[in-house]
Amino acid sequence: MNKEASTVTPDPGFVVIKYGDDQEAILNPLCSSYIFLDWIKRICNCDNDSTLDLVDLEGHIRNLPVTNDDYASDYVTGRETYIVIRVERQGDHGPHRYTSLLNNLEQVNPELLVKLNNLSRPNTRSSNKKDKLRRAAIRTPRAATNGAKGDNRQRPSSSSRSRQGK
Repeated sequence: MNKEASTVTPDPGFVVIKYGDDQEAILNPLCSSYIFLDWIKRICNCDNDSTLDLVDLEGHIRNLPVTNDDYASDYVTGRETYIVIRVERQGDHGPHRYTSLLNNLEQVNPELLVKLNNLSRPNTRSSNKKDKLRRAAIRTPRAATNGAKGDNRQRPSSSSRSRQGK
């Protein structure tokens, strides 16, 4: 066997993207992610200002970078099928909203549609917890919550208690 042939990296293969009215296109990801996304925008008839990405059929967003340096083949797997999605930012610092560019996703893969909708919602549980903790800290000082009226002494820390032998 020729040694040179064994050092050549294998062809990563083409990927299939789905969009529109159940349309498909085959793309070669062995290029910069910028060029790869530019071709997807052309195929899907999207304007240059649109932010697009791909999601696999299990709901994993590929997070293709828009830089010229990274190859798209580092983010997608050859011979796999991906759905084209539009990424929109909700407000300046809000979460992303993901919209499928495959028009009949609810019929083709309803589980994926549910996952995209869940990813598009802000994480209300953690933000509610943070707000509750912030409000509780502002509401009353610690001495008043311990029932020690007029006693402004601070409790000793665990390290100072251990030095006292308690």
